[in-house]
Amino acid sequence: MPPCISEAPAKRQSWKTQPVPVLRVDLGFAQTYGPADFERITRGLIPQGMENKWFIYFEEPWLYLHRSWTGVCIYGVRFQSRADGFTAVGSWANREEYLEDSIEYDRAILGFLIERELLGRTVPFPVRGDLPTGAPDGVLHNHPFGRAYPHSAFPAAPPTLALSERLRAWWRSISGGNGG
Repeated sequence: MPPCISEAPAKRQSWKTQPVPVLRVDLGFAQTYGPADFERITRGLIPQGMENKWFIYFEEPWLYLHRSWTGVCIYGVRFQSRADGFTAVGSWANREEYLEDSIEYDRAILGFLIERELLGRTVPFPVRGDLPTGAPDGVLHNHPFGRAYPHSAFPAAPPTLALSERLRAWWRSISGGNGG
């Protein structure tokens, strides 16, 4: 079991949460998990310390992923039982307070959160290819994820906003809108 998962399954009432956003974008996240993995996914994650940046819980058939400090719901994934396990058949990302402009990158982050935070697997953190280079390992993901991970370059999406605007939007999304 990953070190920050509590013994009791997470429930909506286990942590402060904001309502599911109205403005969302479909992610098309499609992944199938076996019964043992799905059981771990449905247990969710209750933050055990300040370094745990996510609160995750399952209310059948949806998995909800909230930022732990603000309670903002960033992702939702709907699962369906199938012969080969449990498959993600619907997914979305918040576009009210979380302003990522790449659906593919959101899919990669969602997959990372499930694999690393819920299943405890060692997987590389996806780092966008269009962000500044030369920063020490972990700088771009320590704030949103609480610790540094080995990372892999993620292909850059065609920019729809200037890099400085995207970085400001990213900062607002992870800092609750404070700090500039």
